[in-house]
Amino acid sequence: MFAHKKGLGLAVAALAVTATLAGCSSSNPLDTGDGDTGNGATTAITIGSQGFAENEILAQIYGQVLAANGYEVTYNTSIGEREAFLTGLADGSIDLIPEYAGNLLYGSDPEATASSVEDVTAALPDVLEPLGLVTLDFAPGADADAFVVTKEFSEENNVTSIGDLAPIADTLTLAANTPFEGRWFGKLAETYGVEGLTFKAIDDFGGPGTLNELLTDTVQIADIYTTTPSIKANDLVVLEDPKSLIPVQNVVPLLSESVYSDKLAELLNAVSAKITTDELIDLNTTYGGDDKPSAAVVAEAWLKDNGFLK
Repeated sequence: MFAHKKGLGLAVAALAVTATLAGCSSSNPLDTGDGDTGNGATTAITIGSQGFAENEILAQIYGQVLAANGYEVTYNTSIGEREAFLTGLADGSIDLIPEYAGNLLYGSDPEATASSVEDVTAALPDVLEPLGLVTLDFAPGADADAFVVTKEFSEENNVTSIGDLAPIADTLTLAANTPFEGRWFGKLAETYGVEGLTFKAIDDFGGPGTLNELLTDTVQIADIYTTTPSIKANDLVVLEDPKSLIPVQNVVPLLSESVYSDKLAELLNAVSAKITTDELIDLNTTYGGDDKPSAAVVAEAWLKDNGFLK
């Protein structure tokens, strides 16, 4: 989700300074000492969310489970860019936030190159531990850039994987945000031998304009995030990426070490295990429905449906 990579260098620098200062003080206002979860961690926890609907729903999902299990939960919503919430985790203004694995790695280490689930999982501890941050288990669900085609195009051209585009690439047009061409066309050629694509810039992050161009065959491939409701609504095909060209973006709770406990990890890992990409699409679809329920209402209904709340 390239829209959320702005200011990475500043984010890392700011976080490093804040983490150093935080290590010299115990002034976290949430660290009340009023009970613990088994290893000294406070039961008061502030959960942040980034500035878009899906992340707010995820914050509510994690927060409501904790609240139902004895935690005192407050929310700090729509924090926005990574620089702000990483600094917030370091200074104690938030304790936990739903993140996306690949963006988290590159936001913490701009020199990182890992892209597969295994490599990103292995790389994260080395960059997070010095900052006093930890992650819990990755959810199977991911909100990532994806190469998307119509079902008709997939069937007519026998295309199910990015590499299948190579023999016909010079006859195809791909729609994506403006930075996509410079960032990914060289990697497409290097990784999959896909060369000769025509590029059409549509700066709506895989939104209605991009979708219309795809459905009318003005373009044959589009960059649409994997949790966008239009994928399911229009029976679109997300092309497989077996060589992990696009970094994985599995949902993962990011939290300060100061609030980690085995109890918290057990509770939230169980929730994350149920968060698939299809579930994220359904949550986003419900949130964008005609009655416009709040993120809290959408999260509560999902938790009840999955047996986490009564």
